[in-house]
Amino acid sequence: MHGEEGAGKSTIIRALLPHTPNGARIDAEDIGQTNPCPMDDEFFDLLRRNVAGLVERFWAAGYVNVVAGSFLRDYPDYLAFRRLLTRPPAVFLVELLVDKDVRDHRRVTRAKQTTREWRAMVDTIPEDRTIRQATDPDYRYVGVDTTGLDVAETVRRIRSAIPEVYAR
Repeated sequence: MHGEEGAGKSTIIRALLPHTPNGARIDAEDIGQTNPCPMDDEFFDLLRRNVAGLVERFWAAGYVNVVAGSFLRDYPDYLAFRRLLTRPPAVFLVELLVDKDVRDHRRVTRAKQTTREWRAMVDTIPEDRTIRQATDPDYRYVGVDTTGLDVAETVRRIRSAIPEVYAR
């Protein structure tokens, strides 16, 4: 799960889990809490390694579908993450897209509080569109505009876009 802050990544990966057969979820935002939070390449390398280790352990325990979010900044991050996995799974990268006004409203009204300074810093990170054009044979990009959607409709659209995982 990929998207800008306030797009709904954490909310949606929690909502998807009950619909994910043999599934597990990893919210990297939960496992990557540090103080201070450097948001630099070394930090994201550590975060990718931690997520990859958890994915591998879930697979070893029989959970074949792992929904993870909040740890990819761009396509090079995705490639670095894939190199950490021991078996080549099919990857469905779901990007949650949202209009800036809605995203800003979500960021200040949600339970997960952030500061104005944090939001301003996050807003300086350029949006990466290269992740949308990956050509790996086992990779598929799914973009979902969540601007006017509630959680249930967002989950429904993701499930219908990935029938290989969310067969009814």
